[in-house]
Amino acid sequence: AVFMSATDAPDVVDLERGVSALRVMTDGASGAPTLGGDVVSDAVTRRLEAENARLRRDVVALRAHLSAHVPGADAVLNAYDDAMSKSASHPELAGYRTDNHEFVVRDVRKQSSECLKELERQAIAGKLSAPELGFGGRLNRFWSQDPNVDSASASESTRRRSKAAFELALVNDESAHVIEPLDRKIRIKQKGLPHVKFSWLEAPKNAFLVKKINDAAATVALKSAVATLKAKGVRTWLEPPVWGELAEFAKAHDCLTWDTNDESFNLEDVTDFVVVFGGDGTILWASKFFPRAMPPVVPISMGSLGFLTAIKVDAVDRALNDVCLGDFTLTVRSRLMAKIVTKDGSHGPWEYCLNEVLVDRGPKAVMIELDLAVDGRHVTKIAADGVILSTPTGSTAYGLAAGGSVVHPGVPALCVTPICPHSLSFRPIILPDSVVVTVSCPVDARHTTWAAFDGQKQSELQHGDSLVARVASFPVPIVCAVSENTDWFDAVKQGLLWNARGAGQKPF
Repeated sequence: AVFMSATDAPDVVDLERGVSALRVMTDGASGAPTLGGDVVSDAVTRRLEAENARLRRDVVALRAHLSAHVPGADAVLNAYDDAMSKSASHPELAGYRTDNHEFVVRDVRKQSSECLKELERQAIAGKLSAPELGFGGRLNRFWSQDPNVDSASASESTRRRSKAAFELALVNDESAHVIEPLDRKIRIKQKGLPHVKFSWLEAPKNAFLVKKINDAAATVALKSAVATLKAKGVRTWLEPPVWGELAEFAKAHDCLTWDTNDESFNLEDVTDFVVVFGGDGTILWASKFFPRAMPPVVPISMGSLGFLTAIKVDAVDRALNDVCLGDFTLTVRSRLMAKIVTKDGSHGPWEYCLNEVLVDRGPKAVMIELDLAVDGRHVTKIAADGVILSTPTGSTAYGLAAGGSVVHPGVPALCVTPICPHSLSFRPIILPDSVVVTVSCPVDARHTTWAAFDGQKQSELQHGDSLVARVASFPVPIVCAVSENTDWFDAVKQGLLWNARGAGQKPF
């Protein structure tokens, strides 16, 4: 937190931020473990306590300065005093998922120590939110003010109290905090990220290069990129089969690879960025090497459609130079994480999907029945050829062919699209990215069903089995040729001929 000194010009907004930050730091310095969090060490606790003592002295000095120089400051400070004096009675919330994926919020102050230990035990055992699902941790309090209202007006409004005060508790899988608007107005923050600029804090050292299989042009482009990156001091990594295919070249240019039998090796730990020579399918393939966090991907267009590969081959050198300098923007493409849970409760690992998770009839030419639940609550029964759970990126893939909505990649969403439903009213729906969707094969269904993850790893769902899916915390960050909007609209217009007409309307 940044605080004013006693000699700075007084600013009520800065004081609001300071007191909020002090409150958060004071809570964090208590040393108590939080659900899904780490216990604060003794050394960290002592450092925070010393910092808090200094901040308290600064706040005391600021209070005196504001009281003496700012009209109406006393009313604002008294309101803070009231809020702080009542803080002990405020709930301390935590959000978590139950066994059936229902999202539950609890006041941990009202839970017994035995109950909290049980929650922690279940979380560790995987029965509650796993780390990759996020965890609604300890409640933090924030005060907010309309940026269009000056401090004096806010202070006057607070003093008059013409509207009743209120607070909003905002809890999801990743955070829990409360907002208390000083001006008594409900407002929300934008969730989209139209500009994501990436900058290195230190020079990149390693790049992983992936090429389209059986493509001579992609091989030539890859070799050129290896030479370019070597000249910039970046080590290049190749897949073991590709390294073997280009062994002589790889040895001459110090290319690296790994032993596929070495289970301790993690490509994510050494890769700073990825360069892909191919199309959308090649990016899907590259993403499989990074089941969790994926580095920035430089997409070189050498495929057919090229929805995700916006950088042309003749711009490779410029693109690599920009990436090595850290001068580029990203389009952050969300992924789904899904797993199959059997009737007896056992399950496999999470599978990460950039496009979609499919549950369909498989090799059988029959209609299937499925149960659809959202956040643990049954929503509807599906009678269709199947259902597609897709990301916004996947909305222009199989979901588009099945009649689903086209969704901009900046929208935080999970798309549900039925395949040939036996109902005229079953339309595609778009859900928020915070939900957990469960698709189950009913115990009394006539037929079993099949699941596939980005078209791979097809598995049969027996009667009573379920597929659980949600939006993952780890996206695929793709380097833009221009910007997210420009690249995406160019792709849908040129690749899908979106809204293309043979001729425009003649004027009168």
